Amino acid sequence: MNTKKYIIFLLIGVLSISCKVKNEQIAEASKEQYQANWTSLRKHQTPNWFDDLKFGIYCHWGPQTVEVMYKKDEITRLQAIEQWKGDKFSAKNWVDVMQRTGAQFGGPVAWHGSGIVNWDSDITNWNSTKKGPKVDIYGSLSKELHKRGMPVIASYHTGDFWSRMWGQISLENKSIIDPTQDNSKYAVSNNGRISDQIFDAWYARISESVDKYQPDMIWFDTGFGGTVHKVLKKEMVNGRLLPNVSNKLISAPETYQQKMISYFFNKGLEWNKEVEVIYKTHDIPVGIGVRDIEDGNLLGLQYDPWMADVNMQRHFDWRATWFYNPLNKVKDAGMLVDMLVDMTSKNGRMLLNVPPKADGTFAEEVKKELFEIGDWLKMNGEAIYGTMPWVFYGEGPTEVTNPGHHGQGKNHGDFIPKYTSEDIRFTQKENVLYAICLDWPGEELNIRSLGTYGKLYPGDIKSVSMLGSNEQIKWSQNKEGMLLKLPSTQPCKFAVVFKIERK
Repeated sequence: MNTKKYIIFLLIGVLSISCKVKNEQIAEASKEQYQANWTSLRKHQTPNWFDDLKFGIYCHWGPQTVEVMYKKDEITRLQAIEQWKGDKFSAKNWVDVMQRTGAQFGGPVAWHGSGIVNWDSDITNWNSTKKGPKVDIYGSLSKELHKRGMPVIASYHTGDFWSRMWGQISLENKSIIDPTQDNSKYAVSNNGRISDQIFDAWYARISESVDKYQPDMIWFDTGFGGTVHKVLKKEMVNGRLLPNVSNKLISAPETYQQKMISYFFNKGLEWNKEVEVIYKTHDIPVGIGVRDIEDGNLLGLQYDPWMADVNMQRHFDWRATWFYNPLNKVKDAGMLVDMLVDMTSKNGRMLLNVPPKADGTFAEEVKKELFEIGDWLKMNGEAIYGTMPWVFYGEGPTEVTNPGHHGQGKNHGDFIPKYTSEDIRFTQKENVLYAICLDWPGEELNIRSLGTYGKLYPGDIKSVSMLGSNEQIKWSQNKEGMLLKLPSTQPCKFAVVFKIERK
């Protein structure tokens, strides 16, 4: 080899090594550990896979399911725990139902404030493997969901834990709380606020479950930050504390919030997977996680991804409303499909609460509506899954009349909008725009948003079809809108989807 060639090969080798080192440095920098402060945590980005998720299912199941079987005050929480047998629970059957319904993700209510944690805990004996059904609810569901490639969401509802403190809390191998005694002193022992022992026990439990089951998303309910209560009382509006109102919040201190979130984010780095945290209202600073609206909806197209956890049952009996209660009638599939479509068009997603019975099975009336949702999604899911909003989220006369937390649960669910054939919602994916009509329009439909004086110019549309129908759709476009001549047969029971291919 001559000297010139040798020098060239040497330079190539040096550049190759240099690039490799640089790439490794970049990869290592991207895995920089999150610190327990808001500035560091805000560097976290919402995963792309989360944006594709539009529909999930989770399940409230616990001793509260037993309590609602009795009249008020006929049974204590401790007695309910003993009677909660769950002898027909099957993680496989639960995930079968989720998939049959068309859910993309799912998970357990990991902890609902009763002191019983729904996993095999090494910290406390007050867990679902030693009490109640004596099964690892969280662990078995996580394993089954991950096996089928479904992201796992685990929710922690610890508001009752702050105030009622059922169960034992272990600190340095010493049980400091007896579930049969009055433990109220721990709620005020920190200069009138909740003691650090409580928050240490809270952190220990949740971090333990994160370690054991590696969830993709963790979601903190109202006890995490407490701002929902201020919003519901109209003491806080869009993040502003109003004059002459109480400033009291029942929540985890910021130091514990930061510690918990940074722990989870860093675990995601360790597992080499992206994770997400979900929270209520203004419980943490914006830009760190995804906000959730409890049993409600939002007005208008939102800039950031959001989620609504929606109860499948209407609220007639307000005892443990999120747990199965035959007095609380099930929302019908058509209503839930319309809500899912409306939320998706506004950059949201729905997490549907499907509560099992005390024995661990789902009631027949619950499965009936779920499977009808699944049938609709099997035909029309391409207009939901993996989509993004359009410049208009929709058109038509109907809008959410009671937005925000609990807005869709009040008055037995009567505030939930009743959409018409004039109500259309839009989603899009690649070069396809989906126009979803929330009721059957009959022989023809005019979509004003698709006129040639709007976002779509003349000649932008390549073809129009209806999902689930083989009949040809005749259409014409003018300045005022797009006129569609519809097939003679409605392809599905609920909303119908027009697939508009753009050039």
